[in-house]
Amino acid sequence: MKNFLTRVLYLVIVGQLLCCMTSLNAQNSEATGRRIIIDGKEFFLHVIQGGEGLYSIARQYNVSQQEILEANPRLEGQLQKGQILRIPVIVGRNSNDDELKKSSRFILHTIEKGQTVWYISQKYGVRVEDIYRNNPGSRQALIVGSIIKVPVVENRSVSPTQSIDDGFLIYEIKPGDTLYSLSHQYGVGIEDILQYNPGVRNGILVTGSLIRIPVKKQETRGQGTVSSENKASHITGDKYIYHEIQPGQTLFSISRRYQTDVDEIKYANPGLNPNELKPGYMLRIPRQEKQIQEINAPQEEDDLFEFHKVRRKETLFSISRRYNVDMDILKTVNPQVDYSNLRKGVVLKIPTDQWFVLNHPGQPDQQEEISLFSRDSLLLLGMVDRDSLCNSNGGIGSVLRPAKMAILLPFDLNATDKANMVEKIKNGDTIKTVRQNPILARRSMVFEEFYEGVLLALDQLKEKGINVEVSVFDIASNRLTMKEFLNVHQEELSAVDLIIGPARSENLKPISDFAAQHEIKLVYPLSNVNPELYKNPYVFQVNTPDTLVFDKMATEIVRQSENFNLLAIIPEGEDEYASGFLQKLRQKVFYNEFALNKSINYLEYQMAGKSDQTNLEALLDPSTKNYVVVPTNDEATISKIVPTLSGISEKHKVPIYLFGMTEWLRAQSIEPEDMFNLHAQIFTFFAFDYDRQSTNQFIAKYRRWYHTEPHAVSSYFQNPSASSGYSRYGAWGYDVAYYFLSALTQRGPHFEYCNEPTDVQLVQFNFSFKRISNWGGLYNDGLFLLKFLPDYKVKRVPLLSLPSPVLHTEEKSFPSF
Repeated sequence: MKNFLTRVLYLVIVGQLLCCMTSLNAQNSEATGRRIIIDGKEFFLHVIQGGEGLYSIARQYNVSQQEILEANPRLEGQLQKGQILRIPVIVGRNSNDDELKKSSRFILHTIEKGQTVWYISQKYGVRVEDIYRNNPGSRQALIVGSIIKVPVVENRSVSPTQSIDDGFLIYEIKPGDTLYSLSHQYGVGIEDILQYNPGVRNGILVTGSLIRIPVKKQETRGQGTVSSENKASHITGDKYIYHEIQPGQTLFSISRRYQTDVDEIKYANPGLNPNELKPGYMLRIPRQEKQIQEINAPQEEDDLFEFHKVRRKETLFSISRRYNVDMDILKTVNPQVDYSNLRKGVVLKIPTDQWFVLNHPGQPDQQEEISLFSRDSLLLLGMVDRDSLCNSNGGIGSVLRPAKMAILLPFDLNATDKANMVEKIKNGDTIKTVRQNPILARRSMVFEEFYEGVLLALDQLKEKGINVEVSVFDIASNRLTMKEFLNVHQEELSAVDLIIGPARSENLKPISDFAAQHEIKLVYPLSNVNPELYKNPYVFQVNTPDTLVFDKMATEIVRQSENFNLLAIIPEGEDEYASGFLQKLRQKVFYNEFALNKSINYLEYQMAGKSDQTNLEALLDPSTKNYVVVPTNDEATISKIVPTLSGISEKHKVPIYLFGMTEWLRAQSIEPEDMFNLHAQIFTFFAFDYDRQSTNQFIAKYRRWYHTEPHAVSSYFQNPSASSGYSRYGAWGYDVAYYFLSALTQRGPHFEYCNEPTDVQLVQFNFSFKRISNWGGLYNDGLFLLKFLPDYKVKRVPLLSLPSPVLHTEEKSFPSF
């Protein structure tokens, strides 16, 4: 057994990993929104940030999406981070600061075919009369392609009593909100928002979601936002560098700054008057074909500067004009000088061309400014290509840099050792002997099976050329407290990329705190009790409580039952599970009926005992499909209602399509025959697909390695007891280890912000992780529908995640019988 649970397992592979390095693209959001004149027309220049779309950009500048498209005729496909858009300056809407401030009062909406004023009011959460009042003529008709003004509902924040942590304002994201706008609205840095809301590090703000905004601006850790003195004054595009004109600059001094000719700048800016350079406007500077090479050899100061002794009555302005060097550059290279009292005889350093080469934008001085940001802030500001997070795994999984994983589970080897000692009394003496055929303690079985699956996953990764270093800890046999255990093993555990464990919630908090402190991904694999999910952004919840996927389940039920009957059967007594699910189902039905004009004949029936069969016969229609949902996992209720529905279906030939909840597969009182008769569809997080080659390969290998049968937690409608003659958790351990190690070695240490790992054939799970909140961890919402087909076949169908509208409505009452 000790050999089986080896403390450290090395899997050595031979393989090649391609590492993609992407250069920093210096795009500061502070430089966006500057003005430029092109061919006599005035535009704002906007640098697209992570997660921005045409809608949010149009909202920011009070223009329509169509107007942006017309100003950018070559714009094709999806918007790219760092891409530069022209935004038309329109008098009366956004030509000055006052107009831009007033623009926040409205959203400009372009009418599309089939849209009504009522639909638009529901889309933006405003009253119909408000739209009529602000758009004369809209009461009579809406013209496709025309633009109407939709008044913006005032921002609402959750009351202080609803704050999750002291010192935070809980803010609900509204259409058009961006990280940039929120940072300015509340006077906090973007990095501060990101720090307390890891869920928005991808730059995407989901309308209706909540974020935490620190009431007081937090002290940065050497990485905060750049002060106004360090704001970037240029934007780098594909063909041009866009330079913001500063007071006192000349065309010649700008040309020196960028090492280009004045004539080239004039050619790139037709209509430019060199004698009237407007501060704050942008110039297009042609990018050079050949990159300026950095001179590695040490430079003497005489090569970088010439020196000027200040004469009587000279000013900094006159000196800058004499040498064609901007005043801010002179201040930068002469920081010790008091410019408010520039005295005769003071010696100033004047930068030479060599200095400008070494300090060209994008060279070392730029890097110093960039270092003030965290990597995540740079991603949001477009300075780093976000795809670089996912296209390069940093070499993780190679021979030189193996993926490092720690497993912390209560194997309880001491209990197993005791179980394998047999006591015999011989001649009055007690003799202890080792059991000839070793067994496992019952409390160890679950974790041993889980670990067996992990070993299979590691072997599969080895075949793919992935190098993994695993440390396994038996936390049940340790006499230390969990905090003491973590302190003892701090050096080893703090260096891992991934922790799997613990098994029980009582051990979770200290391990969660440790993982958060060291920024380690923590996979909580078995229990569904997880209070840390709501506050630790590094936690992954594998076994998800049903309440977190009620929305997804209700969406699928309503989708299937469109144009048919939908009947919800409510249990007799108090059932918290049923109440929570019905609340979500009612919202879905209401939205589909009244917002999307879809026909759903929805009824609710409260179980009443002996009269159930008669009442249900009256409600179920033999001439059409009847979708029935029984939102409970209570086996006593299930054992009563399922046979009743099956009897009605057979006796009256009523087509019933029954939806079952996630625990139904463990209900021993269910007859499989009834499931086929009722066309049952059961929601489940795990199920085998025996038609898949990868599944059968896993089963064959499991039999070969461990001489037992693997099952997806338990066979259908059987009790998964510890005495069952099959492995209940082997496939579970395989999927968890294989998925997360694949994600880590394919996508890198930030894999939670990337797409799912490719070519990952899981056995029983359909992993798809979703963040619980913008400041919490991630939970698995990857559901299956297990369909019982008429030909007595069972089919596993992945449940897709469909967009769920944000509902701000009061609960509607429905017919109840």
